[in-house]
Amino acid sequence: MNIIVLPTRTKKSWTDRRKLQNSMKKFIPGPLPENARNLMRRVGYGEHVGHEQQLSYVKRLSNMTYPRWHAYVEDRNDGMQINLHLDQKQASYASGPAHGGEYEGPLVEREMTRIMDSVARTKNTPPPTTTKPAPAKKRSLISRLLW
Repeated sequence: MNIIVLPTRTKKSWTDRRKLQNSMKKFIPGPLPENARNLMRRVGYGEHVGHEQQLSYVKRLSNMTYPRWHAYVEDRNDGMQINLHLDQKQASYASGPAHGGEYEGPLVEREMTRIMDSVARTKNTPPPTTTKPAPAKKRSLISRLLW
């Protein structure tokens, strides 16, 4: 009988996990044209209330729940800070702090660049003007019917 020994998964220390979680954190300096909620919605993210009722933003990659982009956003010093990662699967908090997320790599860097570029374009775009159209010249009923 052949016995297969699978490698054991090593537990990462708290500091290693913390460093990994902070690896794709970027600050976008202000002044910003809108609040963080509106800016995240403009780049395709929706609000998500997750574990421990914390507000974050998610963007699905398909019609399935996972994988998805997951961003924690804070308004800070007239700008906003984004902590982005890619959720591969649902977290299993019941059995411990297990989470299937990518916090670094080319995919995460590309998405962060896309968000930052979009916010930068929004910052450089002048706000829309709200001008009322000129009122139409009033005409009599007969002139409206004949001409």
